[in-house]
Amino acid sequence: MLATPLARAWNECRWHQRRRLNGWIVAGLAAVLSGLAGLPSLARAQSAEGNAESVRIVAHLRDLDTGEALAGAVIELAGVVGRHVTDVGGRAAFDAVLGDYELVVRRSGYETVQGDFRVLRAGDFFLQMAQADLDNPAAASRLLVRVADAETGRPIEGAAVSLISGATRPTDVRGSVSFDDLSPVLTRLTVEMIGYAARTEPVVLHPGRTTAVEVGMTVEAIELEPIVVEVRSPIMEAYGVYDRLERGIANRVLTRDAIEQQASHRLSDALRYVPGLDVRREGSAVGFPSRAVVYARGCRLAVWVDGVEWHSDIEGTVDIDQIAPEWIEMAEFYWGLRTPTQFSSGNNCGTVLIWTRQGRRR
Repeated sequence: MLATPLARAWNECRWHQRRRLNGWIVAGLAAVLSGLAGLPSLARAQSAEGNAESVRIVAHLRDLDTGEALAGAVIELAGVVGRHVTDVGGRAAFDAVLGDYELVVRRSGYETVQGDFRVLRAGDFFLQMAQADLDNPAAASRLLVRVADAETGRPIEGAAVSLISGATRPTDVRGSVSFDDLSPVLTRLTVEMIGYAARTEPVVLHPGRTTAVEVGMTVEAIELEPIVVEVRSPIMEAYGVYDRLERGIANRVLTRDAIEQQASHRLSDALRYVPGLDVRREGSAVGFPSRAVVYARGCRLAVWVDGVEWHSDIEGTVDIDQIAPEWIEMAEFYWGLRTPTQFSSGNNCGTVLIWTRQGRRR
């Protein structure tokens, strides 16, 4: 049983719908909800703000001419977060604080309903939507999306905009992206961007028309991977060390971190952990201490320090233990055909290239 004001509002809504006058909700829905005064009130709930009272509103949508329930219609109230989509029975329920709003109802193939909406108390209201006058209801639709910062209004470039169909495109410098040749149906729009909370909203597409949507993104604090900063040595860069490392030319590499982890007091001790190397003690003549010499595949390797070859001493060997481990920034080891020609010096065995921390500071 409907109260008399509600019945008058219902008839008035139908008359305005048939004439397709914009803003008919001003006269219609305010009267509809006012007419609910004679109906039993539904349970009320307190909103998150604590003081403002919210009530449950139930919308019922029908086709103006056939009376058929309209599923997939999108209902939106200005100032209320989220959108509401009618089910197969043309019904959608939502909560709203008592007060005045702007109501917008959209559905594919129907004229958009838009106007003032006053919430006085909990209850149901009924809307009839008129079919749109379109020559071809199956005509392709176009969707234009603009993404901006919700606080500053500045466009967001590079945001990923996706549709339920799977199509994904990034926004341009103006924060815009478009999708063409879409089926005129209800779709779901998802926008994602690093540093912002992702948003997903339903969007109604209209046959043969462009639907423009503006999405405001709110900042979301996330923990990003730290930026890796590398300060390169001028001398190592000049001698092509970093280029060789990127190309993986060296047979073996000994880094500063590895030396510190091993806590070796002699360089020869650190080199014993490098696969493929053989560190030998040579030169045991009276009055001369033994010397640490590096071999690979049974052949003695030449030693270069900061781009300069280290020549043999009077005993005919090069003692690598004369170089303190704490001096070394990096060491490269080459043998066979991998040995760079600029450091071969006629030695067919291979080469040890040692780069010191003093050379790094040059």
